[in-house]
Amino acid sequence: MKQFFYPLIALILLVISCRDHDETFKKTDFSTGDAVFKIHIHDPNQAYLRLKSYGVYKELFLDDAGDLTDTLKGISESYFMFSDKRNGAGFYVKPGSQIKVNLDTKDFIKTINYTGDLANENNYLRDYFLLNRKLSRVNSIQHLAYLPENQFVKTIDSIKKLRLQLLQDYNRTKPLDKHFKYLEEKRIFYEWANRLETYEDYRRFAIDDTTFQVSSGYYDFRKKLDMNDENLIIVPSYHYYLENYYQKKANELAKNDSIDVYVAYLNEVGKKVKNPVIKERLLYAYVLQNLAKTGDINNFYETFKKYAVDSLHLAKIRSHYTELNRLNPGQPAPEFELVDSNGKIVKLSDLKGNYVYIDVWATWCNPCMAEMPYLEKLKEKYKDARLVFVGINVNDFKTDWLNYLKANNPKGVQLYAGNNPEFMDLYQVKSVPKSILINPFGQISTANAPRPSETDLIELLFDRIKTAYK
Repeated sequence: MKQFFYPLIALILLVISCRDHDETFKKTDFSTGDAVFKIHIHDPNQAYLRLKSYGVYKELFLDDAGDLTDTLKGISESYFMFSDKRNGAGFYVKPGSQIKVNLDTKDFIKTINYTGDLANENNYLRDYFLLNRKLSRVNSIQHLAYLPENQFVKTIDSIKKLRLQLLQDYNRTKPLDKHFKYLEEKRIFYEWANRLETYEDYRRFAIDDTTFQVSSGYYDFRKKLDMNDENLIIVPSYHYYLENYYQKKANELAKNDSIDVYVAYLNEVGKKVKNPVIKERLLYAYVLQNLAKTGDINNFYETFKKYAVDSLHLAKIRSHYTELNRLNPGQPAPEFELVDSNGKIVKLSDLKGNYVYIDVWATWCNPCMAEMPYLEKLKEKYKDARLVFVGINVNDFKTDWLNYLKANNPKGVQLYAGNNPEFMDLYQVKSVPKSILINPFGQISTANAPRPSETDLIELLFDRIKTAYK
């Protein structure tokens, strides 16, 4: 028997050793599939939710009972964010899962409760968001930048410790998926790294000293970073760290070479990032976010095509690019038919022969409300110009819109689009406030006109209109 004893022990030890060093839980699954997101909101404060993740942006509309169900098609393992007009929260999802959530908008974060698949993981994320809310002031980089370096480092170290403690405590009572726990540990680490990375620039601004430098050895934390770990690219703080790092490089290039900073970013990522998964994700997410912002859209688009390889990404960006060009100056302004407060249908073509300044807004939108006094002054100043002011309310309950009109009696044409996705798509309304100017021939003058509060720009534009069309 002895001759078999030692080999058997060796085999057992080998198996135990393999288990101890099994790191398959670190691998992110990028295979795609569908998942279901189902939510019930008590006392909703607006008619829709925003839902977004890597390459995904949706507006989902609640029914009268505050319910909605949406199928997330073709997603891989992901972190999603959903938000109403005041608050937001995150959830974790895998293909094939059903995410169910209830909440009350009177206390959005505290009342979130997940059931169904990945309930432990997502209820942990609720508690994580709650902790971050409590830490929001002390963890604000605007606050941290006023701290001396040693005190700053101690503060963010203590914040990292609190976050890790929450993760460990939660996992002890409600065991988490091993891969998810690993991702959360990395999320916490890279949130800490992001704070370290941004401190020097913010500190210079805080103390009004552009020559300020951190101490020798401060950036040694970068030695612990892995800039090429594709398994972490789904982690929001990791993606943000990489994007911020390459944006810094692009800013330097754009300053020295006088090229468009958005194009410079694509070149920096395209040339410097070696991991194909990370490269593709950084490129795609950046172009989705910035295609409408760049001042050199054609070069930006061509540069993206030069480096991107994923056919779905290329097709989606091509569609987005084509759509943006549809609203170029001189293109026909899309016709719309919307109702005023009396239920009368008003068409864009009814206003032909005048310049039409459209303000797209919502009652819950604080920036929109901030523009209103400026807008009313413009209406009075240019009341004799061939200029029609049209307010179009979106993503609002109709009663909120009518109550606002009754209380404030704004001048001009007031129309209601509500949750009409057709109007939003026609004019590429991704956020509000948005201003659009249409010329007397029914053509787009600019799909991104100056806001009313941009007084110098908007008055220069309107003075020219008043002079040319008396």
